[in-house]
Amino acid sequence: MQFDTLTALLDQRAREHGRIGLIEGENDIRHLPFGELREQALRLLAALRERELAGNRFLILFVDDNERFLKFFWAALYGGITPVPLAAGASTGALNKLLRIWQLLGEVPVVTTPELKDRIARHAEEHGVEGIEAHCHAGILPREQGADPVEIQSGDRAFVQFSSGSTGDPKGVVLSHANILANIHSASIASAYRKDEVALSWMPLSHDMGLIGFHLTMLGNGFDHYIMPTALFARRPLLWLKSAAEVHATILCSPNFGYRHTLRAIDSKGLPDVDLSAVRLIYNGAEPIAPALARSFLDRLAETGLKPEAMFCVYGLAEASLAMTFPEPDSGMDTIRVARDSLAAGQQVRPAAQTDSETLELVLLGRPIPDTEVRIADQNGDAVQADTVGRVLIRGPNVTGGYYQNPQANARALVGDGWVDTGDLGFMHEGQLVITGRADEVIFVNGQNFYPQDIEAVLVEAVDALDLNKVAAAPVRLDAEESKRLGIFVLHRGDPEALAPIAREIAGAVNRELGIVATVIPVPRIPKTTSGKLQRRQLAVAAEQGEFDEQRRQLAVLLESSGASSKGAGDTAGQLLAICREVVKDRELGADDNLFEAELSSLDLAQIFEEIEQRFPVELEITDLFDYPTVNELARYLDEQGADAPA
Repeated sequence: MQFDTLTALLDQRAREHGRIGLIEGENDIRHLPFGELREQALRLLAALRERELAGNRFLILFVDDNERFLKFFWAALYGGITPVPLAAGASTGALNKLLRIWQLLGEVPVVTTPELKDRIARHAEEHGVEGIEAHCHAGILPREQGADPVEIQSGDRAFVQFSSGSTGDPKGVVLSHANILANIHSASIASAYRKDEVALSWMPLSHDMGLIGFHLTMLGNGFDHYIMPTALFARRPLLWLKSAAEVHATILCSPNFGYRHTLRAIDSKGLPDVDLSAVRLIYNGAEPIAPALARSFLDRLAETGLKPEAMFCVYGLAEASLAMTFPEPDSGMDTIRVARDSLAAGQQVRPAAQTDSETLELVLLGRPIPDTEVRIADQNGDAVQADTVGRVLIRGPNVTGGYYQNPQANARALVGDGWVDTGDLGFMHEGQLVITGRADEVIFVNGQNFYPQDIEAVLVEAVDALDLNKVAAAPVRLDAEESKRLGIFVLHRGDPEALAPIAREIAGAVNRELGIVATVIPVPRIPKTTSGKLQRRQLAVAAEQGEFDEQRRQLAVLLESSGASSKGAGDTAGQLLAICREVVKDRELGADDNLFEAELSSLDLAQIFEEIEQRFPVELEITDLFDYPTVNELARYLDEQGADAPA
């Protein structure tokens, strides 16, 4: 059955017997029938009209209660108001984002809770934003008599989904009723839904996977679906598995964060005695997929009856009303290994063997869902050949017409003829999409492209003290430098001395595994989106604004003092130390300092190599510095080659 609007869809489902299960704890599920959801939404619309809030174009939903969120979301839709879902919370990032979006939308009403209302008022006062407290509304109760819905057209704006980032200009993806309904239709076909699927999600309703994927799409099919608060999942991840078994869920979802979080809980408390044999699909998306983590999750849960072919690795984004490419259902996760140095835009990727250390394993994300198109394009927007890296463009009835009042973002993304540039880089392999990374996160070093998630994965593998949620890689410009360097942001709140040996190990691993130089930057927190996606750009901006200068300075002093205590032995080492100190005049380098961990620039390293090459009569390659990165190691190598240092 096709519908013209989302409200027409709920009108129909309200006549049926479907329901939403609101999970509040173990053996604590409250059911909200579709018919009651519609009734409560219209009664809340009456309350909004009574308060003269229904004449606004927008209604910001800053609500951390799933049931209240759903009722206000549908009240706004029935009233012809555009709901704007935001991740509610008292954190500085969440409040900053709220203030910016409230100002962008033109000081519109905000539905929130009494506790958050007070916190918003204090935060606004601290930041010199006036008037928002008068627009915050808490404790709105439904009226006894429901309001009459307004007439809505298919092309009308349904809601605006703002990007997860909390720095820079907010990007609000405008989605129409037609966009979302097209997505529901195509995604349902591509998922090969059966008659009576049962879905369960802990993703927040402010996130497109939570709201569109696991509420609107399930409602569109008339499926019972269960929603767990994200905070509850964070506290008790094993309850996700127990609840899925209890309701016989067939459809689940999670990004990397959820799999990792659940595995840690299993390691700590043991695997609960649950039966997950009913699970048919686990949507894996919302951030770059870690194949090793997905395999670990499947292997660990195999004894629950969870089938490996249930892992459903997909590509989607808010600009596509969520879904864009899906693999064949029940086919499981498929990957390809490619050479790291073949992933620059315009390059043909080279397959590589698993035994090759310079490889990257990437996940195949399937083919475009029905009625949609994906193009891998060069800088001119022209399609490139298969297995060639380019910009990922999308087109279809589910794709947004643009961003709300953001001409710069529209100029970058709307590239003509209905195509939208996603900002992602990728390639097509045997008809399936492979994403390599974000175009604006690519790190260019020594003429090569590196993707932050690849660097992070290498570090986690090489350094025992690190975990994927404790380290982030990003290009950063420090100390008014002309060019950017690679920053490795490490979560560390304790004594800086404890981080020094780890920092040396990190810098050494980056140099050893990837051949590049990195600066380690301690940070008190690593910001993430509500789905667990690292906000690398936010860290880079904060570093460039000097937010972490004190931590970075303390670490540098520790690294320099420990290195300076090592003295070189022999004439060759002394000569090499002298060369290093001639080039690097702002710090004391020790004979056992790793030159690639000393935060030297590429120019410094090149000058050091050039001086060594001129002064020592032996054939030397710059790659020898990678093999012998300290003065003492290089001195021993030169002595073995019979290179007598000049007097």
